[in-house]
Amino acid sequence: MSAGRVRTTEVLRFLGVEGEGWIAELRAEGLFVGDEISAEEAEELRIAALLVRELGVNAAGAEVILHLRRRLLCLESRMREALRVLGDEARDA
Repeated sequence: MSAGRVRTTEVLRFLGVEGEGWIAELRAEGLFVGDEISAEEAEELRIAALLVRELGVNAAGAEVILHLRRRLLCLESRMREALRVLGDEARDA
């Protein structure tokens, strides 16, 4: 196992997920295709499990939600960086 990665089956066991029917659907959508995933992917798997099991979202819907979540996190990061740069420029002025 690679450093910083965990087996998908371990994450599923931790989440209390039995059976792999819905994970197969997520994999068909291009999600969690590897046997090992990063910490960020493990968090996405936790969110996907919540969406599918508790909210009844289908695999395609979970993929869209996770994609939008990634974009939102990226935009938030870019906004924080822009604000930091503006703050640095304001202090230097």
